[in-house]
Amino acid sequence: MKFLIIGGGSIGKRHLKNLKSLGFNQNYCLRRNNDNVFEKENDVIVVTDINQIKNKIDGVFICTPTSLHNEGLKIAKVLNAAIFMEKPLIHNFESLQEAKQILEGFKRTFFIGFMLRYHPLVQQIKKIIDSGKLGEVYSARFEFGSFLPFWHPWEDYKDSYASRKELGGGVINTITHELDLIQFYFGNPLSLQCKKSNFGKLGIDVEEMADVLFEYNDKVVSLHLDYLQKDYDRRIRLLCDEGSINWNWHDQKLTVKKHGYELETIEAIDFDVNQLYIDELNAFIDLIKLDENNHPLNFAHAIENTRLMLEMHKSAN
Repeated sequence: MKFLIIGGGSIGKRHLKNLKSLGFNQNYCLRRNNDNVFEKENDVIVVTDINQIKNKIDGVFICTPTSLHNEGLKIAKVLNAAIFMEKPLIHNFESLQEAKQILEGFKRTFFIGFMLRYHPLVQQIKKIIDSGKLGEVYSARFEFGSFLPFWHPWEDYKDSYASRKELGGGVINTITHELDLIQFYFGNPLSLQCKKSNFGKLGIDVEEMADVLFEYNDKVVSLHLDYLQKDYDRRIRLLCDEGSINWNWHDQKLTVKKHGYELETIEAIDFDVNQLYIDELNAFIDLIKLDENNHPLNFAHAIENTRLMLEMHKSAN
């Protein structure tokens, strides 16, 4: 198989490295300008025009800023290649409609990259919920916080897409993994209320923080996102009829309690974050081989995830 990476930033380079580790060595990267250094460092053929590609492309990875994603969809459609889309799908309602139009009649595999679903403890939570051994979930809390200037110390954070409105930045658009997990565990909510804030702490033109309430028939789910916490934090807490489930990214432990005593602790032994990206690549490649589009991270899910993300902005505005 041969792949095209659109965008040569950190996530594009990660995918190139992982593809090579899986034995896929004939890859292209579409960039604005020729870059011999990038080409050698990443063992990839750099092109500035898709007409320079001499082979059939099996899959296109869209790793550009969110506001440019539809251009990647057009390229993939021209190449008739499967699509791996970095989240989120797009950044506004108008572009979401355009994305639907671009891919109307598209038959190849579409996959949106929510790698957190492949975390072994995230999957364990799903199993516990579905088993019913703690009864029904009636309240859930999802949190993410990380200081934006610490993300890529080698660059000015104010230049990154995550901090720029015109590129589709902001913490709501950039951190959609928790929203995806809420859908993974509970489906789509009936309604939501969102408050987003910019306190001027980072000097950027997008929201630094957001808090959201999602309403379901039998539960309320809250979500907190921010660019401000100096210490990276990511956690999930579920309250159930018969107990609770707690997961903290740093501990790599899942604690399950029932009536005040600890029922079990599940650990992720020798956890490697890059394995999440490799697992999602393997899933994508398997889907390409089957020419399959009926899967949990398909275009329909990408649309619904993006719709909810945009409804969060609409509610806050």
